[in-house]
Amino acid sequence: MPWVKESDCIKCKVCVNVCPVEGAITVKDDGYPYINNDICTRCGVCMEKCPKNAIRPNYENPSLRGMGGGRGGFGRGMGRGMGRGFGRNREF
Repeated sequence: MPWVKESDCIKCKVCVNVCPVEGAITVKDDGYPYINNDICTRCGVCMEKCPKNAIRPNYENPSLRGMGGGRGGFGRGMGRGMGRGFGRNREF
């Protein structure tokens, strides 16, 4: 899922104009583009044509890393496994 790195975006709207899917990229009230990932087909045209490389792939999205909001608040090491702590193998 592509996302817009607003700190790099110059609000040129090239991505909106080159997107082959109607309504997949719209312009928010603040002028920055918004990518609707429910509609986006992930063709990559917007990333390819952006003059400032402001449209980035999902794996670079900081909100989806570690404890970010993209995973419901669970990051690495936050699962419910037995782990190494107190109570392991003690039927608690």
